[in-house]
Amino acid sequence: MKKATLLFLLILSSVIVKAQFKQVAEGPVFEEPKEGFAKILQMKNGNTIFIHIAIKKGIDIQIYDANHQQTIATNITPAYGKLEYASIDGVFEINSDVVIMITQIDSRTPMLYRLIIDGKTGNLKNEQKIAQLDKVGFFKGYALYFGDVPMPDFFVRKDPASDNYAVVMFNSFESDRSKVMEIVVYGADNKEISRAYYSSPEEKYKYLRYVDMAVLGSGKVCVLAYGFNTRSSGGKESELILANLDKGAKSVDFTELNFSKDMIVYWGITRFNPITKSLILSAVVKGDKGDKGYTPILAIINPFDKKIERFNVIAPSDRINQSFKKAFTGLPENLFINDDGTFTIVSEELEQNSYRSSSGASSISTTLGDMAIVKYSKTGEFINDYRIRKSHEVYYALLYPFYLSRREGGAQALIQGNQFKSFAYLDGKSQNYILFNDTERNNDKQESGGLVTIKGVSGSDGFYYPLTGTDVVPKRDYVFGKPDSKRDHDLALFAISDYDRKNDVYVTLKLENQHGKKGVKVVWLQP
Repeated sequence: MKKATLLFLLILSSVIVKAQFKQVAEGPVFEEPKEGFAKILQMKNGNTIFIHIAIKKGIDIQIYDANHQQTIATNITPAYGKLEYASIDGVFEINSDVVIMITQIDSRTPMLYRLIIDGKTGNLKNEQKIAQLDKVGFFKGYALYFGDVPMPDFFVRKDPASDNYAVVMFNSFESDRSKVMEIVVYGADNKEISRAYYSSPEEKYKYLRYVDMAVLGSGKVCVLAYGFNTRSSGGKESELILANLDKGAKSVDFTELNFSKDMIVYWGITRFNPITKSLILSAVVKGDKGDKGYTPILAIINPFDKKIERFNVIAPSDRINQSFKKAFTGLPENLFINDDGTFTIVSEELEQNSYRSSSGASSISTTLGDMAIVKYSKTGEFINDYRIRKSHEVYYALLYPFYLSRREGGAQALIQGNQFKSFAYLDGKSQNYILFNDTERNNDKQESGGLVTIKGVSGSDGFYYPLTGTDVVPKRDYVFGKPDSKRDHDLALFAISDYDRKNDVYVTLKLENQHGKKGVKVVWLQP
């Protein structure tokens, strides 16, 4: 009996060890970056690059070789100078180099810069302002605030399967309706492949709302937009539009998708499924009768036949809603195409907060609550779902549906520790995971009880949830193992991480807090 018990414990121990993330290597400790933007890339040549885009001090580059040894630590100073009112729209590998796409607003004028950094030396090879939009003056700003006019902006997407990427220049104040949206496609040499304006037939829609796009190699870019009019601008016409720009074409092919006329599209994300050759769209809509709440929808679109093949409203399953007294109220944040062609939609509860102190000062924040992870078949049929419990308060920001997908492919802003909040999804070789930082005080509250809300992150650790089994709430474990002391903690900056699926290596930035002494290092893990 004792032998059997011992054997069982040994087997259980081996299962637990196998389930944990295995640390492959770690880099040297350096000072934690606390402002600007950050990103990690695993390059095709085996190198790993950590990028810190500072506000005032240029860009720090750290390069590690295939053996995880640091070979380069350098700083470059771009000509754009200090970054103010900026966003990082893209950080990705193109032809063994790093391409960084930066939107900078100068004198109320949006400008798009492209930096090309040598992937071996870290040197700046090229810097260029590749686009500029109209200046946003007082009256235009008034229209943005009080009207239904979308903000002028740039949008960047890279094809995950090739070295091709595209830029949409969205100029919502352009008086010529046929020039509101311009699409430019770039190849592996960073040179233009195609450029054309979206042109609405007969200038049918006064307003366009960009939804998202997908780049399909060098041959096609598919942009989804919502065209609409208001009563004061020519009626209530509205439609979901597929705009295809094919290689070598001089104009954008325009298709109205016969979307539901009583649904107004606000935000969305689309991804190309290479297994089914279709676009998967996850979006949130409102009814045209002035509905207060948003409704999440799922659509599968054939970009070649230019038609919607599947459309349905999505809602949490009974198992998700009935798992706790409080029903799930989250909305989609991201859409992930899994390696086998199935796809996963991750939703998250958002609660926007505003405060006013006794002195009259005001502040804002967003509480990020429970998550629902729903897996669908290649054709959009429900497979399974999970509910993951968490509570993070993100300060100085009002977040909206799909905030997570909008930063994907770009870089994470570093603001007051907010970068350590929210979550990451990992499509691993053997199974999928959700990862985020949390306090150990919530270990026993996953399946019942009120959670401790994470406001400061110094007392948190990195946790992972394998999306497997039949439990509504998956069992979680420490990414870096349970600390020896309650004063020691190991977090990860999951929002900047990168996963090499071919070699099954996940790289992230680890923040070690050992008895109050802090430092960060790049670490390589195997799920």
